[in-house]
Amino acid sequence: MNKKQSNKVIISGLGISGLITASLLCKEKIKVECFEPSDISKFAKDQRTTAFLNPAIGVFKEIGIWKKIEPLSQPLKEMEIVDIGNSKHEDSTSVVFKPKEISIENFGYNVPNNFLRSELLGWLKKKKNFILHKGDSIVDHYAFDDSILVKTAKGKKLTGDLLISCEGKDSAIRQREKIKTLKTSYNQLAMVFQVSHTKKHKDRTTEILDSGGPFTIIPLRTPLNQLRSTIVWMDNFDVINKAYSLKNTEFNSVISKKSMGIRGNIRLTGKRQKWPVSSQFSKTLTSKRIVLIAESAHVMPPTGAQGLNTSVEDIITLHNICKEALKNDGDLGADRVLKQYQIKRLTQTGSKVFGIHLLNKISMTENKFLKIARKSFLMYLNQSPLLKRTLIKAGLGK
Repeated sequence: MNKKQSNKVIISGLGISGLITASLLCKEKIKVECFEPSDISKFAKDQRTTAFLNPAIGVFKEIGIWKKIEPLSQPLKEMEIVDIGNSKHEDSTSVVFKPKEISIENFGYNVPNNFLRSELLGWLKKKKNFILHKGDSIVDHYAFDDSILVKTAKGKKLTGDLLISCEGKDSAIRQREKIKTLKTSYNQLAMVFQVSHTKKHKDRTTEILDSGGPFTIIPLRTPLNQLRSTIVWMDNFDVINKAYSLKNTEFNSVISKKSMGIRGNIRLTGKRQKWPVSSQFSKTLTSKRIVLIAESAHVMPPTGAQGLNTSVEDIITLHNICKEALKNDGDLGADRVLKQYQIKRLTQTGSKVFGIHLLNKISMTENKFLKIARKSFLMYLNQSPLLKRTLIKAGLGK
């Protein structure tokens, strides 16, 4: 079979997932054209961080940007889960997961989103096989046996071998293809913000379980001390909206109490951001010359750092499949190529979304019997090194 003379992929959406996808495909000498309707200069204002697990760190090393990112990234050396017990915190139970239990140095790193975006985009802009269409979006597409045609809001028409949707949970490509999704809402909001605290974090992430959802303290890297962290607080709408509206002094008092003093006194250092928590899963991940990845394919609560790390697993799988296709006829959008992606990812992502859904329901429960079961399970974990190792490996995608 004759190989194609050129290979071109079109990506819709240039968030972190889109940037990683474009970078790996550009490394394979594939021509990549990306469309991003948003003002990408606003990405620099993103104060959030992402806890990337080791598979993602391996991707950054493969691309060649890790040496620049690592100095600003916080190693994640321990994970602690605390069940507060009764309302007076007199009956709390905790379990600590350590990477040495599976013979690794770290679980991953907490990476600033703005710096990661900047490095990925800077790397891409140096590549002759990368084209960025800023302020433009794909408004229609037509798939054929040998190519796919896209039309944009600015009137452009392009053809390629494969169209990749990195558009997020409201993917227009998915909607035009009439791909159905399974959705769950939780009457729950997540709020993220950065804080300073008086006790060192010692490279430990702490997830506190009460009712309404987890309160997770994720360490940040600072030059001279360990006194800054990111907090992700999930709770019902009323609780989060009330806390969101508080003045800083009152808010500091609330979050210091919520954290049980684990990091000492806590003080807000940046803006608060909030969004509804939901789960969503696409019933299929591919269509003719189209593949859905990241939040176009799956959405899950921000529990256990699984959301964007699951997206990275998508990207790694797609990258490997594309590399194999290049060794054959080079048609990256052929049915047999996309079928491989569907087979490898549909069950895995579906299981991950369902598992995180269950964990979130358990973490937010107000049922006293489920709370007792939750606490008993944590106590059992402390007595079962084998089960702890199994859960650690599952969380890391092993």
